[in-house]
Amino acid sequence: MFRSVFVILALMVGWSFALQSPLYALALYLWIAYFRPESWAWSHVFSTLNLSYIAGAFLVVRTVFSSTTFRLDFRNVLMFLFLGHALLSTGLSPHAAYAFLSWQEFAKTIVVSYLLTIIITTAAELRLILMVVVLSLGFEAGKQGWAQLVLNPGAANDNGIPFLGDNNLVAVGMAMLLPLIGALAVTSSGWRKRAFQLLNVGVLYRAISTYSRGGLLAVGAVGSMYFWRSPHKLRTVAAFAIAVALVMPVLPQQYWDRMSTITASGEERDDSAQSRLYFWQVAVAMANDRPLLGVGFNAYPRAYNHYDWTGGQYKTNRAVHSAWFGVLAELGYPGLLLFIAIVVSSLLACRRVRRSAQRGEIPGPLGPYAIALESSLVAFIIGGSFVSFHYCEMLWHFFALTMALEAVAVKEAAAELARREQAAMLEAGPLPAELPEPEFAWG
Repeated sequence: MFRSVFVILALMVGWSFALQSPLYALALYLWIAYFRPESWAWSHVFSTLNLSYIAGAFLVVRTVFSSTTFRLDFRNVLMFLFLGHALLSTGLSPHAAYAFLSWQEFAKTIVVSYLLTIIITTAAELRLILMVVVLSLGFEAGKQGWAQLVLNPGAANDNGIPFLGDNNLVAVGMAMLLPLIGALAVTSSGWRKRAFQLLNVGVLYRAISTYSRGGLLAVGAVGSMYFWRSPHKLRTVAAFAIAVALVMPVLPQQYWDRMSTITASGEERDDSAQSRLYFWQVAVAMANDRPLLGVGFNAYPRAYNHYDWTGGQYKTNRAVHSAWFGVLAELGYPGLLLFIAIVVSSLLACRRVRRSAQRGEIPGPLGPYAIALESSLVAFIIGGSFVSFHYCEMLWHFFALTMALEAVAVKEAAAELARREQAAMLEAGPLPAELPEPEFAWG
């Protein structure tokens, strides 16, 4: 009952804000998509309303009938090219009907991701959206992490998250969320800073307690990236040591026995690791058979039985268990190249913003946000190599966040340059009748 009341109140507040601007409509959609109130409230009433679809449709309409400027650039076009290639692959797939249903859902993801890139125009708006994502997905995850750390330490948490999927997907999602929580903590003060730090520990334990080997590798990649990028390495080491001191002692030998199989080879591999290697071989066989378009969008499970040369040794209709091999099998080599281009361009955008912040060209929190999103993408690159994460809405939102980040950074850098040039002119003497336009080059 309490949960239902909370969801009703939250929806009332959210919709009252969503009516005011596309930014708040975007925030409402993201809250519904990441938090999934219909699942959290344990009520069939909310699930029958299809809250995510209603909020998404309203977001599109609210944005169209607003002053938001619609624009296309190279990275937007890459996203739509990927969507178009996926549609072509779907239309010519042997499993077209099945693939088209999945493509429709993915098309909604791309639309929201595009809107995200054009609605966010300031650093404050970017921070608001990051907070919505972190709190919507991290609230329940952090709570479960702390509860299990205190009440049932060491036990595996196999609970899935509707937005992500099973425990392996949850682990990668949590690893991607950790850097954003860290960035919000770094750019906050007082009780908010402490709250984000506590949330970080809870989400970290939620990731580790999934007993996912790919998740552990993703978390390790995040820690390495943060240490590498941090200007305060001693402080980073101290924070990491505190987190390790809280989490690691409660993990039983069973956990470490499972993690030790990461480096196993030959006959030492367990069935799970062995089957993944086989699924990747099947993916390559699919791509070589249909190199330009693959077997169809998200159609690997339907095509698996046809390409399985073991006669069902690993059962039927299996998943590919890798983002990279998944895109390769389902969309062919052109689809994989497009996907890699999107990932690389996102990393390069973070790099440009990070370097601009280091040079003092942009003030405020954009530098930490760039490091956080870069670390999140590295977590996906590592963790997503072992799970089918390639069409997950969270991943494409993160791609879009890097686009929004760079657009805001370009705007902020130009404004900062103008302020500095104006200040220099004031110091130099009386202003001319007309100030020259400042020259600004990004990159």
